[in-house]
Amino acid sequence: MFKHHSNDSLPGSLKKRAGQNRLSRYAHNTLPIRKHIPKNSPFSSRNQSYNSTSLIPHSQTLLEIPDISLLSPNELPSIEENSRLILSPSRKTVMEWSLLLTSQGISSTILYPYRRRWFLKVADKDHQSAQQLIRIYTHENRHFQGYRKLHAEKVLFNWGTLYWALPTGLSYWLNFVSHERLSAAGALSSMRFLEDGEWYRLITATFLHADIGHLASNLSIGFPLMGLAMGQYGIGWTLLGTLAAGIIGNLMSLGLHKNEFIGLGASGVIMGSLGLLAVHLFPLMGNNNLGTRLAINSLSAAGFIFILTGLSPDPQVDIPAHFGGFIGGILAGIILNRLPSSYLHHTLTNVILTIFWFTLCSCCWWIAIEK
Repeated sequence: MFKHHSNDSLPGSLKKRAGQNRLSRYAHNTLPIRKHIPKNSPFSSRNQSYNSTSLIPHSQTLLEIPDISLLSPNELPSIEENSRLILSPSRKTVMEWSLLLTSQGISSTILYPYRRRWFLKVADKDHQSAQQLIRIYTHENRHFQGYRKLHAEKVLFNWGTLYWALPTGLSYWLNFVSHERLSAAGALSSMRFLEDGEWYRLITATFLHADIGHLASNLSIGFPLMGLAMGQYGIGWTLLGTLAAGIIGNLMSLGLHKNEFIGLGASGVIMGSLGLLAVHLFPLMGNNNLGTRLAINSLSAAGFIFILTGLSPDPQVDIPAHFGGFIGGILAGIILNRLPSSYLHHTLTNVILTIFWFTLCSCCWWIAIEK
């Protein structure tokens, strides 16, 4: 392994190290600048000059490491005289920095958090080189900060999925005790929709199921998918987005079935939640190669899940409704991704949208039962 010492400049193109080729470009087109370490800093060495020269690229502004000189001596852990400390903003960051320095042949020690702060201890002779490498590493990975922030603000799973699961289960029970009166009033009938204009069946049919096995299958798949989608987009936005996807799925089913048919089930809504998850990483596309790969991988994974769960040789499975719901969810996700994250997860907005979703579905059922 190539050893990097404090008196050496960063390796050029003729001194590339395995896995560190990107660092080599900073060895060219550099100029020295003077940096001053305060004399009262507890980390200033007796045998080392306070002024040090480091190599900083032209036209590049490297991100600064937290200034440890702002801390009082009581806020710092005790170390050996020939050692220096580097302050890290978090546990994850100090682990990344330690791995970086180890890969460059610089020995470092992660100190246990002292007064809720993380420190990295290095030898005095390696201190300047370690700081320079950390600055370059932080600069080159600056584009990934947006990705980390994007996911830190979102909940992985949202139990608001119960707002969808409970009405769906209740609809099946009411249909069972009423001897399938709800199915007769709300199932998607091509003849009733096309000839009588009963548009509300596009919505009411998404709450109905043929039997307990049909219900259990949809709930077991839809419950986690809806919860994950709500974690990314918010409860109200997800309920409306998946409902729109279910409507698109039912319309596609009506358009592709030539003969008269009756359809029911929440599969279009569930495939809509899968479509929402398929594109939830699309905002990362264009920022960097990693973001684009993650977005493509997410879409590919959702496509495979759709093949496993949405396609079936069983003639009773309404594949057009599944496919239409999946496409509808993707379209809804693309639209929602254009909204600010703070707007998607705004509590009052999601409450209003959830009430609107519940009111819309209730009105459709009231029209179906009264008619």
